[in-house]
Amino acid sequence: MTKLSRRQTMVSILAAGASAAVSSPRAAGAGRARVSFLLVNDFYRIEEKDGRGGMAHFAAAVKAERARALAEDCRLICVHAGDTLSPSLLSSFDQGAHMIDLFNEIGLDAFVPGNHEFDFGKDVYFERVKEARFPILAANLRAADGSMLPHHQDQLWTEASGLKLALIGAAYEGTASVSRPGDLVFTPTIPAVLANANRARAAGADLVVAIVHADKTAGAALMNTHAADLVLSGHNHDLHIDFDGRTALVESEQDANYVTIVDIEASPRHGDTSKPLSWWPNFRVLDSAAAGSDPAMAAKVQTYNTGLKRLFDVEIATLATPLDSRTETVRTAECAIGNLIADALRKAASADIAIINGGSIRGNRIYPAGTKLTKRDILDELPFGNKTMVTVVTGKAIWDALENGFSQVERQSGRFPQVSGLSIAADLAASPGSRVKKVTINGTDLDPGRDYRLATNDFMALGGDGYGMLAGKTHVSADSGTRLVALDVIDYAAAEKRIGAKIEGRIAFR
Repeated sequence: MTKLSRRQTMVSILAAGASAAVSSPRAAGAGRARVSFLLVNDFYRIEEKDGRGGMAHFAAAVKAERARALAEDCRLICVHAGDTLSPSLLSSFDQGAHMIDLFNEIGLDAFVPGNHEFDFGKDVYFERVKEARFPILAANLRAADGSMLPHHQDQLWTEASGLKLALIGAAYEGTASVSRPGDLVFTPTIPAVLANANRARAAGADLVVAIVHADKTAGAALMNTHAADLVLSGHNHDLHIDFDGRTALVESEQDANYVTIVDIEASPRHGDTSKPLSWWPNFRVLDSAAAGSDPAMAAKVQTYNTGLKRLFDVEIATLATPLDSRTETVRTAECAIGNLIADALRKAASADIAIINGGSIRGNRIYPAGTKLTKRDILDELPFGNKTMVTVVTGKAIWDALENGFSQVERQSGRFPQVSGLSIAADLAASPGSRVKKVTINGTDLDPGRDYRLATNDFMALGGDGYGMLAGKTHVSADSGTRLVALDVIDYAAAEKRIGAKIEGRIAFR
C-alpha cells in the first residue's frame, strides 16, 4: 500500500520545486491508452495570493496541461469537485455568477456541486446551473418528488484511445443541514456511487471514476469499497493523495494553490470485460505559482475586482442611532453594533439565539446618528471572511460559552460575546468560570438540558477564542458555514433601511 499524506506531499513539493510526483512503477507500453485527470475543488478566491492560486494561475496550468496532453497523445479531463459559488466578497454581490463565467472560459469536463453551491438558495443554484457550459454530475441529488434535476446527470461516459470511462458524481450529502437548498433531497454518497458504479461496469466501463464532494471519513470509506478505480474529492480544503493498489483518492488544495493531476496508462479491453484491466496511476502535484499567470484571465479577474470595489460604496441604510465599534467598546460590554450584527445572524439563520465574538468587529470607529451606512462599512467592520454558522447546542453549552466569553474581560479579549435573543446577568468580580449568574432566552430561564438553535460564525464553532462548545450537534470542519457574515449583515441592514440599534440591557454586569 502506498499512502502520501498532506505533509509528505508538501515535503515533496518543496524538494521538487515546481511540482511533486509519485511515479508509476510500470513503464509505458505500445498500444496503451493515456488519460490524465486534473482536479480542482473548493475554489473561492479568483485573485492570486502570495503568488499562487486564483483563476489566472489555474488557467495557465490548464493550458499547459492541455498542450502537454496533445503532444503526448493523452486525453486530459478537467474536473471540479465542488464549492465555488460561495463564499467570497464578489459572490456576495453576484451570487456566484462570475465563477460560472470564468470556469466556462477555462472549460470543465465535469462539475459536482458542493454544499456552498446552495448558500443563496435553490432558485439561485438553478440560475447558475443554466449558465454553465459544462456537465453537472450528482447521482445523489434529486427534486423533492424524487425526479432528476434539470441540467443534471448521474454519470458521464467518455473515451480515451478506446478506453471507456464512466464518471460518476455525488454532491455533499450533508448539504441540507449546512446550507440552504430548500426541499432538494441529498441521499448518502456511498450507496449512490456503488449503484452507479455497478451499472457502469455492467455496461462495459473500463475505468470508473467517482467525483465527490465529501468529508474525509466518507471519502476514505468510499475508497475502501473499491467501487471506483479513482476518487476525485473536494470539501476538506487539503492536498491529499492516497492509493492502496486498487483505488486511488486525491484532493487538491483550495483555490488551486496546489493542483493534483493523475496520469493513467491502461490497456483497453476492447469489449472483453472478462479480461482484467491493467492500469496504474502516476500522481503529480502542481504548484500553481510555477504555472505562471494567463494574461487574458488575469485581465478578466482585474475587471471583476474593479467592479467589486465600486459596489462597496453603495449606501444601504441610515443610522437613527450612533454605532461605536472601537476595540474597547466591542470587547468589554454590550454595544449597539454588536447587537446589530448578532440580530442579523439570528434572523438569517432563523435561530433562537446568536453569539459572536467582539474580536470579529474591527472597524474601530464611531458612526454618528444620521450616517449613511455603506456596504464598505460593513465589510470594514467584518473583514475576516467568517461564515454564518447555524447549529443546535444545549443550554449548558451556551452557559459554558458565556463563561468563556467573560473570562478575560480585563484583558479586552476578542472572545467577549455580543448576543441576540439572550439576556445575561454576570458578576465580573467573581472568578473566571463562575461569572455568569443568570441567563434567559427570549424571556425564559435557560434550560441546561434543552437544545437551542444557535447562530454564530465558523471561527467560533471551530473552537476559535475558546468557543469549541458552540459546535453543538454539527460536525464542524474547515468547510462549515454558509454565506459570509458580512453579507447577512448587509442584507439585514438594507432590509431595515433605518437602523436604530442601541444598548438594551442584554448583558448586565453586577
